[in-house]
Amino acid sequence: MSPAQPPAHPTAWTVRPLRATDLPALMRVQVAAYGEGLVEPAAVQAQRLREAPDTVWGAFRDRQLGAYLMAYRTRSDAIGALHQGFAPDPQGNTLYLHDLAVHPEAAGQGLGSQLVAHALAHAQALGLQQLNLVAVQGSQGFWQAHGWAVLAAPPAQAVQALASYGPGAQVLTRPA
Repeated sequence: MSPAQPPAHPTAWTVRPLRATDLPALMRVQVAAYGEGLVEPAAVQAQRLREAPDTVWGAFRDRQLGAYLMAYRTRSDAIGALHQGFAPDPQGNTLYLHDLAVHPEAAGQGLGSQLVAHALAHAQALGLQQLNLVAVQGSQGFWQAHGWAVLAAPPAQAVQALASYGPGAQVLTRPA
């Protein structure tokens, strides 16, 4: 009898921009990660892929999407509402992280952290000043562990957008 072979190392996750052809996989990850309550329509997601092609990324392994991060460049006082398309501002000083979702089957593999690091490096390469987001579903601890801080007083024009995320949603920010 020959000795057992060590288990093969799984292929690493690779981050790349999302494309229109990734939309069905993105929708599957979104439903699995959030449940039906926070699912945003496929038409809105497709618009985001068109409007912000350089700031929407997925973590893939063997052509399978395990997680995604959707962001866009904007002003520091702008907060994107849930279920609305992106309106990037090419002159904005902020990268707004709208949605980070990890499929439950890919949880615990560092994909969220990998995508956050990718977004931070992108913001720094562009010379942006900060990154903002809205934390939902009790995710504030994850974001704070990655350098974000709760913004005590969200900008007045962002209050309505913040309300679209439901109770407990908070605006967080960090320097680039």
